[in-house]
Formats: sequence, C-alpha cells, structure tokens
Amino acid sequence: MRNNILIKGAVVLVLLITVLSCAPKKRLVTDGEGNERRLSDTERLDVMNSIIQNEPQFTTFSGRAKSRIVINKDNYDVTANVRMERGKAIWISVTALMGIEAGRMLITPDSVQIINRLKAEYLKKPFSYIHHFTNKALDFTNLQQLLAGHIIGQAVEGDTKVWAVDGGHILRGQTNELVYTIHVDAAYRMMSTLLDEAVHNQRLEVRYSAYQESGRMASPYQLTISAVADGFNLQAEMSYSRVAYDEALAMPFSIPARYKEIH
Repeated sequence: MRNNILIKGAVVLVLLITVLSCAPKKRLVTDGEGNERRLSDTERLDVMNSIIQNEPQFTTFSGRAKSRIVINKDNYDVTANVRMERGKAIWISVTALMGIEAGRMLITPDSVQIINRLKAEYLKKPFSYIHHFTNKALDFTNLQQLLAGHIIGQAVEGDTKVWAVDGGHILRGQTNELVYTIHVDAAYRMMSTLLDEAVHNQRLEVRYSAYQESGRMASPYQLTISAVADGFNLQAEMSYSRVAYDEALAMPFSIPARYKEIH
C-alpha cells in the first residue's frame, strides 16, 4: 500500500498534479474576483495576444526545485530536477536525503515510464495511462504548458471569456466537459490555473508566484499544488533554485534488468 502511495506521489509531482481530484462543486473564488468587468471581443483579443507574447519561448527547459510533499499522513522533502524538450519529452529525477535518487520519470507524447529505485520497480505505459487520473482533453502539450507556467492551449483555441479584475485578468471557458479558470496578473503572467470537470466532480489547481528573470525570460520560481481524491490527499510546494532555457540537455533513462515491472 505504501509503495502504491509513493508511485502515485511521483506521478502527481511530475505531472504537477494534472491529476484531477475530487472537489466540492462550489466555484473557486479567484484573487481579485470581487470587482469584475467583462471585456469586449476586441479587448479580449488584446489580452489573449499579450499573454501569448509574454510567455517564455524555448526549445529546452531545465530547473531544480526543492519540494515539500504531504501525501495523506506522510511527509516528504525532496529535490526535483526537471528537464523538458518542447514537444518531445519531460524528464524528472527526484532525490531524497543525502542526494539519493528515489525515482525517475520520462514522459513522451506516446509513453509514460517511471522508475522507483527505492523498491527496484518500474512502470511502463502508453501516454493514455495518465487519463486514469486526468481529463482525456489533457495531452502532452498541456503537461509542458503547466510545467512552464503557460496558458493551456484549450484556452487559446476555445471560446474563452475574459474579465478585468483588480491587478489583472480572469479567463473562463469550457471545452467538452472541462471547465477552466485562469488568472493572470497585470504583466500578463500566469498566477493560477484551475481545471474543473463537473460531470465527475473533479478539479486541479496550480498556483504560480515569485517570478524572476532567467536570461531573457521571466519564470515562476514557486508553485503551489493541491489535490484530494478518494483515499488520497496531496499538498505540494515547489521552489526552484535554478531555471535555464535552451541549454543542451541529456535525459538518461535506462531500466536495470533486475527491476520488477508494475502492471
């Protein structure tokens, strides 16, 4: 049972809880929501263009984050090394005390692989495996967008409505069963993303803060994550100490022959 919790925790950490968790149907109150003004179509287009123009544009991303994770009653202090190649791969190595690697993950548009070094086990599944935990509308591109603090593609392509609020804007819309609420600040930087699937009473939220310049781009150095599901409660905080773009990256991933596959 504890091993299953560790595997779920690794999945949630790496996907920045694209896990959609059970939540009350009450709509989340977003910061600054009390003084809203619905924007015209022209104003809406200006805001959407400004958000896209202010997003970090990169081919590769790497970062190192101290992370505190609470899974049910268990507490973990770990370090996550995150590497991404846009459109191709997400790689994360999680180390615990004394720099010992506890696990490693490699996600591509067609597969999910996890190594649990603490148990000498591994998981190898098609990308659709994550849809056991998430809305099927979420794809590999969405995972990279959430990790990088980008607006999700559905909000750009869909019929998104925009409101001006104190200190920024709120975007709301729906694609199929997925309802999204996105908050950006006055500089058009991502402050939070909320994804809500009302049919299954599911929700995910990621909050971004502590923006710093990294080269020519501003990046969120702190992320706060919350998830609750049946028998599974996760709270996580990630604080990046280093972020870099467009550096040459290696994503080593090999499964030792003696490791046992988890089905």
